[in-house]
Amino acid sequence: MNHPRPDSPCIALCSTALGDNVCRGCVRTFGEISQWCFMGEAEREAVWRRLPQRQRLLRVAAACGALLELECRDGMEWGRLPSGVRYRLDEDGALHRLTTDGRTEALHRVELTPQHAAEWLLRRGE
Repeated sequence: MNHPRPDSPCIALCSTALGDNVCRGCVRTFGEISQWCFMGEAEREAVWRRLPQRQRLLRVAAACGALLELECRDGMEWGRLPSGVRYRLDEDGALHRLTTDGRTEALHRVELTPQHAAEWLLRRGE
C-alpha cells in the first residue's frame, strides 16, 4: 500500500549547514539534499526507503557521542565512528561491526538500545 509522501523528508532541523555530512534532522546526505530537486521519482523513493535505517544509525552514533558518517560497502550502508569502527543494524535488529581484518561480528540482543549498541561498539573498538 502506497502512502502519499511529503515533497521532501526535510523537517527543518538541517545540520548540513553546520558542516555535517548527514543531516541530524532528515538523515539525508549533503549530496541528497542538494540534488533533491533534480532527482527523479525513483531516486527520491530510494532515498525515502533508506531513511528509517539511517535514523537507527544516527541514534547509535549519537549514543557514541559522534555524528553519523555513512559508508557504502557491498551495497549496504554502514555507519562509521571517528575511531574507524564501522557498524550497521540489520532488519532483525542485530548490530554488526566490521573488524579491521574484514570480518563481521554481531551483537544479538532482544531489545537493543542505542546505549547498549554504543557500549558494545566503543568497547569492541578499543
